[in-house]
Amino acid sequence: MCCEWLLSKAKPSDSAAIASLFALSWTSPFTRLQFGNVDAQALSTTMAPFIEQQIKQQNRQFVVIRQPATDEVVAVAQWTLPVAKALSEDEETPEENNERQQFEDEAYRKKLPDSSNKDLILEFTVGLRELKQQVLQGRQHFLLENVATHPDFRGRGFARRLVEWVFPQADVLNVLVYLDTASDNPAMRLYQKLGFEEKGRHTIQDLSKFVTSQELEVHGASNDHTHVAFIRYPNCVS
Repeated sequence: MCCEWLLSKAKPSDSAAIASLFALSWTSPFTRLQFGNVDAQALSTTMAPFIEQQIKQQNRQFVVIRQPATDEVVAVAQWTLPVAKALSEDEETPEENNERQQFEDEAYRKKLPDSSNKDLILEFTVGLRELKQQVLQGRQHFLLENVATHPDFRGRGFARRLVEWVFPQADVLNVLVYLDTASDNPAMRLYQKLGFEEKGRHTIQDLSKFVTSQELEVHGASNDHTHVAFIRYPNCVS
């Protein structure tokens, strides 16, 4: 019956369902340190308009699995597609890039909920960006942004299929597939089985600089957090 659970590209009308899946999956202790005990429904409502915009972007691809009987979206992967680097005389200098990035980070900070831990979120965001830059060194790649399955439908291999979806395209284009994930995420085993290789780590040490010891205890979080960068190299296509 697995063959009935087909993969397809998401439509803008799927944005609310996708937002709900993401909200239900963002429950780790570290996520709660960043955003607090956010109500899943409220978070989903906030995210849905942004996801609808992203679905319409050419360099984004949301791939979903639907329940055959109801057409309900029960699993999703969010991909950023490789874009050829344009040759331009107006290419940014390192100083200009740094200035633009600081401006964008500040704009992002202002959009974050007042109840969130903005300092921790920015520390995490900048750290992951630097890790990605160090690992990829400007190489073209598919980027796995998010993958989520509804709790009622986990254990059916949907995440594996959603990740594998991009492999034939990456092989034809001869480009990398990149993702990062928390070091304590059980999905690391899946990524390694699929041929991803660990290429770097970013650790935020001493989280007590950003949160109280009581918050660490309440959320069951350790005093440091590590994210791991993975790369899948393309297979040669004859």
